[in-house]
Amino acid sequence: MARERIHVQAPVAPIFARRWSPRAFDPARPVARAALISALEAARWAPSCYGDQPWRFIIAERATDEDAWRGVFDALAPANQEWAGQAPLFVVAAAQTRFRHNDAPNRWHGYDCGQAMLSFCLQASALGLVCHQMGGFDADAIRSALAIPASVALMSVTAVGHPGDAASLSESLQGTERAPRGRLPLEQIAFAGRWERPLEVPRALGWQARYEESPAEKLPWFHDRLDEDFARALDALGIEGGRALDLGCGPGTQAIALAGRGFAVTACDVAPAAIDGARARAEECGVAVDFRIADATTVRFDAPFDLVIDRGVLHCFDDPAQRTRYIESIRAALRPGGVLLLKCFSHEEQREEGPPCRFAPEQLRAFFADGFTVERIEPARFAGTMEGEQPKALFAVIRRD
Repeated sequence: MARERIHVQAPVAPIFARRWSPRAFDPARPVARAALISALEAARWAPSCYGDQPWRFIIAERATDEDAWRGVFDALAPANQEWAGQAPLFVVAAAQTRFRHNDAPNRWHGYDCGQAMLSFCLQASALGLVCHQMGGFDADAIRSALAIPASVALMSVTAVGHPGDAASLSESLQGTERAPRGRLPLEQIAFAGRWERPLEVPRALGWQARYEESPAEKLPWFHDRLDEDFARALDALGIEGGRALDLGCGPGTQAIALAGRGFAVTACDVAPAAIDGARARAEECGVAVDFRIADATTVRFDAPFDLVIDRGVLHCFDDPAQRTRYIESIRAALRPGGVLLLKCFSHEEQREEGPPCRFAPEQLRAFFADGFTVERIEPARFAGTMEGEQPKALFAVIRRD
C-alpha cells in the first residue's frame, strides 16, 4: 500500500491509521460478498438522529451488474473517471430526507449518512479493503441510471476494492498516491471554551503515538550504533568519559553506545513507550543508562554534564519559544567548557518527509550565540532507515562558555 503512515498528535486506534483513500485499485480482485455484507452491517449500526437510519445504499458491482456499474462510472466527474475505472465496485450512498415517524424534514440526514459511510469504510479497512469516497458526480445521471426516487438525496459515491499498484496510475496521480498524508493540526480545529482559543495539545502524545505504532527499528531516525559524526568528534576532542546526557534519546541506541564507551549516561525522552523500549534495549546490551521520562524543554538536573548530545531534537521545534526553552535546557545541563554534539536536518534537504525544521549554519550560530562557542559546523548525513539517499544534515560541535 502506498504511503499510509500518518503523523498523529496523540495515540489512535490502528484502524484510523490504516484507513486512507487511495486511487489505485486491483481490477482483477473482486470484493468478496461476505466482506461487502460485513461493511454494510457496520454501516447499519451507525448512530442517527431519533434512530431514523435515513441511509440507503445501492451496490453497483462490475462483475454482477455491468450496466449499474457503468451508469455510476459514466456519471463521475472526469477527474474521478481517470482512476475509478479500476475499482470493481461502487457504493452509492443516499439518504431519506424526511423522518419516518412523523414525515417532518430531517435536516441531519446527510450527517447521519456520512456517519454510516465512515462505519462502512472502517470495517472495510479492517477486512483489508480500501475505499475512496467521492462527491464529484452528476447526481441526476446517477438517479436516472439507478432509478433513485426524487425524494432521496444522493450523498456520495464510494469506490471499493483491494489496493492496487500506484504505477498503474498516470504520472500525476502517482505523485498524489505517494504523497505524505496530512491534516490540519489539532490546535487549528479544536478550541478550548470559545471559538479560536486553541486547545492545548501536549507534545508528548504525538511522540508516544509514534513509538506505539512502529517498532523502533523501523523509525526513520533509528541507528543501531553511535552516530559516526559523534564518534569521530569524541575521538578528535579526546573525550573518553564523564557525565553524558542524551536529550530526546528515542530508542536509546546513542545513549547505550556512549555507556559502552565508559560514560555515565542519563537519557530522557517525552514518550514513555520510547523509554520503555530503550530500557529493554540497554538491558539486552548489558549496560547501565539512567533513562528518564522528561520534556527536553523543561528538564533540569542536579549536577551538570560534560557532554550533551542532540541527534534530531532541535529540528523538531518549529515554535521559536519552544526552541529557546530547549536551548536553555542545554545551557543549564552543560558545565562550563562542556561540549554539545548536535545533528539536525540541513536547509539543503528538500524531501517532504522529516522534521518540520531544516536549518542553515548561520541559524545554528544565531541560536547558540549567547553563552556558547560554536567550534564548527559541517555538512553531514542523517543515517537511519529512510529509503534512498540519507537526508542532508548539519553536524555541529558547540562548547558551553
